[in-house]
Order: sequence, then structure tokens, then C-alpha cells
Amino acid sequence: MTPQHLKYVLTLAEEKNFSKAAQKLFITQPSLSQFIKNLESQLNVQLFDRSTAPIRLTYAGEIYVDAAHKIQAVQTELDNQLTDLHNLNLGELRIGTTPFRASCLLPKSIGAFRQKHPRVNIHIVEDKESALESMLSEGNLDMCILAGPLDANLFHSEPLAEELLYLAVPPNSPFHNGKEDCRITVEDILMNSRRLFRANPIDLSLCAQESFIFLQQDRNFQQLEHALSQLPEFKPDIVMHTERIETSFAWTLSGIACCCIPDTFIRFGNHQRHPIYYKLNSALAQRDIVVAFKKNRYLSRAASNYVLILKQLIGQGTWKPPG
Repeated sequence: MTPQHLKYVLTLAEEKNFSKAAQKLFITQPSLSQFIKNLESQLNVQLFDRSTAPIRLTYAGEIYVDAAHKIQAVQTELDNQLTDLHNLNLGELRIGTTPFRASCLLPKSIGAFRQKHPRVNIHIVEDKESALESMLSEGNLDMCILAGPLDANLFHSEPLAEELLYLAVPPNSPFHNGKEDCRITVEDILMNSRRLFRANPIDLSLCAQESFIFLQQDRNFQQLEHALSQLPEFKPDIVMHTERIETSFAWTLSGIACCCIPDTFIRFGNHQRHPIYYKLNSALAQRDIVVAFKKNRYLSRAASNYVLILKQLIGQGTWKPPG
């Protein structure tokens, strides 16, 4: 399988249409159809089921595409190693993270890296954490910046900074009654006020009757949801599961339900209005932001240099843009 052959099959599998795939590949549709026919004849199996619209992979096709992805990952790793011979005059860096972290936590480190290595192509992949972990394990990313912990059997991860989860409650909720000593404002968090440290954390049991919005596919939020569900007095009222922290924040601010918000979002999300916040008396409310790599995989010099810059900025307290 040549790189060109792999590209033809993978593009057709992605587009599920000969005409669209041919346009993307800059070849004619008959040429692509003939290539696929010849390949299937050579392999003595059918890769695509053409009886459906859109076309779909056969079981043999799924096996072929899976192998093609692995071959591409090996080829990419080889290319990265050869690029190192050019002292980062050329190269590629693929970083995966969530949309919020990409927009609010990485700009300074990316800018500093580009100043040193302007010809290294940087690709930022923004997705939910579970999808990013899959891409990292398949070799499609050099690193991920996520909330830990990650599977130690698959990934090597290094902590970058601590992140705290706060309970966010709609401003007009009756939940606030009698909890004046526990309330925290956004100004308290931004200024690290004395009140922030003196405010009493609340127990999860006080939230048992509240409606909640939880982040889907986030380990900490899943554990918090499970902890709430185990409370004897808990009445399940999970209004919504979402994949984006911005959505849960907006829904809470509009008065629909409570949610948990990371302090990094509060500090660097640049929002004008905020709900009322509370510290949580739970070990689940504290986690590390980590940089993760696939175990036993070659780490390019571009990736190593970027992590070095990132850690230097964190140590100086300047890795994040002004709030």
C-alpha cells in the first residue's frame, strides 16, 4: 500500500461518495472507481458496499481502513524523526485540547513557540476529552492538554497546574438562603480575596435537591454525578448533559440549573456576568491539568520544545493570557 493508495481509500471512506472523494483528491471519478475496483480485485475482497447511498465500508473495508490508519501513524512518526535532522527548520506539532483550554490557556505558549520555530506547522485539535484520548492513543496527536488523571497503561502524563471545581448556582436560586458565609463572587476568585479562603465549603449533601447540568465524557463530572446519586435524599434531576463547559455555564446563568465550573474558566473565560459560586467539600473538586503523551512513542523535538516552553511559562505564572 503506497501513501497515495492509502489516501484514496481513506478519503472515500470519509466522504462515502465517489464524486465527492474524487473532487477532494483532484482526480476524476472514473479513475477513483477503477482504482478501487483494481484494489478489490487484487485483495480478492470487497471494501465498499455500493448498494447503499451513501456507500459504506464492508467488514473487510473496516479492517483495511483500520490498518491504513496504523500505517499512516507509523509513516507520520518516521517523518517526525527525519524532520528532527533539520533542527526544527521544518516540522509539525499536533496538540489536542478542549475548546475552552485552546482559546484561554494556550495562546501565550503557542505564541512563544512560534517566535522560536516559525516554520513548524502547529495544528490545534479541539474536541471532548474522550475523543482526544482516542486520537492520542491512535498516534494522531503528539500530545494532549487535559484534566487528569489518564490511563497510566496507555499514557504518560505530567501535571502542569491545579484546577478547582466550583459549584455554580443561578443568581436567583433559593439555594442561597442561609448560606451567606459560603457564597463566593467572581471578584473573590479573580482577586484571590480573603473571603475566597475564609468561605466555608459546602457538602454535596446540600445539593441533593438541586437540578444539575453535567459535562458528558468528563471523568470528574461523572464521579461528582455518581457521588450525588449515592446520597439517600438525592432526587435525580439531571436537566442536561452537554459536551461543552460554555453551554453548562450559559444554562446556569440563565437560571435553569446548577453546574460545576473550573476556576480556569472563571478566571480566563472573559465573561461579564457570572452565577454565584461555592467551594465544594469534596476531593473530586480538585484535579490537575496535565500534558499527556502516548507511552512508548517517539516524541518529536517540536513537541519536546513546546512542553519546555509551556512549563517555563507556567513556572513564571505567565502561561495564561490576562483575565
